[in-house]
Amino acid sequence: MEITVLEKNPLRVRLYIKDIPLHVLNAIRRVSISEVPTMAVDSVVFTLNSSVFDDEIIAHRLGLIPLTSEEALEKYKSPEECSTVAEEAIFPEECFVKLDLEASSPLESNKNIIVYSRDLRTSDPSVKPVYDSIPILVLGPGHEIRLEAYARLGRGKEHAKWSPVSVAAHKYIANISIDYSKCIEGCSRCVEACPREVLELKNGRPVVRKDKIIECTLCRACENVCPTNALKLGYREKEYILTIESTGSLSPRRILIEAVRILDQKLNDFLDKLRQNGVIE
Repeated sequence: MEITVLEKNPLRVRLYIKDIPLHVLNAIRRVSISEVPTMAVDSVVFTLNSSVFDDEIIAHRLGLIPLTSEEALEKYKSPEECSTVAEEAIFPEECFVKLDLEASSPLESNKNIIVYSRDLRTSDPSVKPVYDSIPILVLGPGHEIRLEAYARLGRGKEHAKWSPVSVAAHKYIANISIDYSKCIEGCSRCVEACPREVLELKNGRPVVRKDKIIECTLCRACENVCPTNALKLGYREKEYILTIESTGSLSPRRILIEAVRILDQKLNDFLDKLRQNGVIE
């Protein structure tokens, strides 16, 4: 297997991967979306809300605020473990992080104020909103809000708010073949039709730009406009580009590591079940 990093920044990674079965790559992609845990607000206790926003709307908005989760994966119990914790407390500390919100707009000010994610006060500094400027609600003159939000670990398969990725996708690498015996000298229709400039005209003939081939989206615009069917578009076997874009809760690197670890554990559990049932030795 060969892996080349095409792009890497704190929120996004693009990898060129060669000699990997599609079903393995797709499994990693799907686990990244639905199985890698992150922290998100799951319960909200309102003690005061005189705004025009219903409690349910505010709670929903709080749940969709991404929270930093790098350290939380080691500090807090998994969703499965928390479901079996004795309910000595409604929100046990080993499972939940509390975020307090208290804001008001004085009646005499005669103006509206916007409450942002940065106004949330967390009981654990390692779990806080990834972005400070996410608007939660607007308070009019004389309005006030006071609540306690409780965040826990969860997975995307339970609710999208726990998914650590905003994009998790793979695509094929194009394979463009040109039969020059069918080419019309000076024809540039396929070159002009390509939206990604993957083709160029050299010595009156269309040629594939090797430095641009990974940008091809397989839209077939070039193939469709070729008057002599000289150009054929396919894809390379076992060569793909994997793109992971994080919500900010976890780094793309951590998402991939956790996805591979979880997938490996699932396969090991499957093998153990087969052994227990005598299917394999």
